[in-house]
Amino acid sequence: MKKYTLIDVFSGIGGFHSGFLSTGRFELLLATDFNKDCESFHRKNHPELPFEKIDLSQINEQEFWFNRGVKDVDVLIGGPPCQGFSTIGNRASSNSQKREKYDIRNNLIGHFINHVRVLEPKYFIMENVRGLTTYRKGDFFEDVMEEFNSISGYRISYKILNAADYGVPQIRYRTFVYGHRTELDKNPFPEPTHFEDGINGHKYKTVGQAINDLIGKENEIPNHIPLKHGEKNIARYKLIPEGERMPEDKLPPELYRKNFGNTFKRLHREKPSLTMVPGHNAFPIHPTENRSLTVREAARIQTFPDNYIFTGNRQAQCIQVGNAVPPVMAEKWANHVLKILDKYE
Repeated sequence: MKKYTLIDVFSGIGGFHSGFLSTGRFELLLATDFNKDCESFHRKNHPELPFEKIDLSQINEQEFWFNRGVKDVDVLIGGPPCQGFSTIGNRASSNSQKREKYDIRNNLIGHFINHVRVLEPKYFIMENVRGLTTYRKGDFFEDVMEEFNSISGYRISYKILNAADYGVPQIRYRTFVYGHRTELDKNPFPEPTHFEDGINGHKYKTVGQAINDLIGKENEIPNHIPLKHGEKNIARYKLIPEGERMPEDKLPPELYRKNFGNTFKRLHREKPSLTMVPGHNAFPIHPTENRSLTVREAARIQTFPDNYIFTGNRQAQCIQVGNAVPPVMAEKWANHVLKILDKYE
């Protein structure tokens, strides 16, 4: 069967392209990211794949791809951080009220849009945080979509998707903006395959299914090294029931503090996890152990295979894992895109 070309910009450690490559139908032309730990991860785990460490905010996209001889790209994917925006004045909105207009070109999202404009892929997908659509009362996202729609020849839309609906043992909502130069299918985004109520026997994957077998193997396999918590935090963890948050109103005075976040939420073995976010060296609490998840356990919940080795210090490893698109979800996107490309080739 025909293979299609793939480029991943702002790739992080490559969870997105990993899912695409697992189908056996894509050839990765290049993955890029500016983070040195992501580069180290690629060199260690996938030295056979083309990767460049480069600051994509400092390049001319036209020259960049011309100098590498890249053209006729089938699929472009990426997860640019939402940062570095500025305003360029006010304008009247549809309800005649003045609102700020944002200079999307100076944002990393704007650079992703420039890659679409230059490469003209048959299909593109941009992944970002859920809050992108409501940031600054939605004005920023409105300008993002306006900039995407300024590229001629594309049908462009967006959808907030939950990774748990696609076989990932994690409640993880992310915004996906996607577009293509083919006829629009009835279902422009991948259909869910798993359901909270277990429709057709496909229930949400759970934390227990992902990590129960790792209990007792701490420090025996790569990246499965528990944090050394202080006695006070351990005492707090012991008070958190499975699947619940810190019971602040029941804490003795010596254990009380302000601002107990998700790192003081214990996961439940029979439910999907909270969203894996990098945090400061800490993920949520293990369902049965009085400690936070290890990097390996978080990676399992993100659906990374055990043969992936995360590099750098612990915080760098947490960032690598927490920022990634879960490969299992990425594979669902890949199979969806393949149906469209195969149909219109």
